[in-house]
Amino acid sequence: MADAKHDKSKPAEESGEKKKSPLKVVIMVAVIMAVEAGVLLGVAMFTSTPAVKADSGYITEQEAALNRIVEVPIVHDRFPNSKQGILYLYDTQITARVKARHEKAITDFVENNQALIKTSIAALWRNAEPRHFDEPLLSTLTRQATEALKEIMPRDPTTGESLLDAILLEGVTPYRAGI
Repeated sequence: MADAKHDKSKPAEESGEKKKSPLKVVIMVAVIMAVEAGVLLGVAMFTSTPAVKADSGYITEQEAALNRIVEVPIVHDRFPNSKQGILYLYDTQITARVKARHEKAITDFVENNQALIKTSIAALWRNAEPRHFDEPLLSTLTRQATEALKEIMPRDPTTGESLLDAILLEGVTPYRAGI
């Protein structure tokens, strides 16, 4: 029996000698992962391109001044709406936000085409539903006025896009007519 106990302990000792240390395996896996990470990082660095403008990469002060947004008054008048059965005049001021480079073109157009602009806006106001005037941001009227003005305003000769960035409706105040 003593021999049986002794025989059982011998294989345990032999297996301890043959058993490899898990530390070596962990170190080898870590080294392989580090090499893979280095290769991936190197490939990414060499294949990516820097995000720089095609020309010089910098915007000059003059170019920044031309891209600055300015506000140009378009029209200030009272426009009628009688959809509620009562005639209301809405005192409305419309301002356009444009780039400074387009300010002169827009100002000249507005001065020379006041009747066309007022007619377009008056048609929108006459056809507007009363709920459009009650919206907190007047989003429906703003969208409609923007589209109407973009159709009649001049376009950028190089891109063909509208010179208007946005339209602001200020003080759309109702006054009851005929009182």
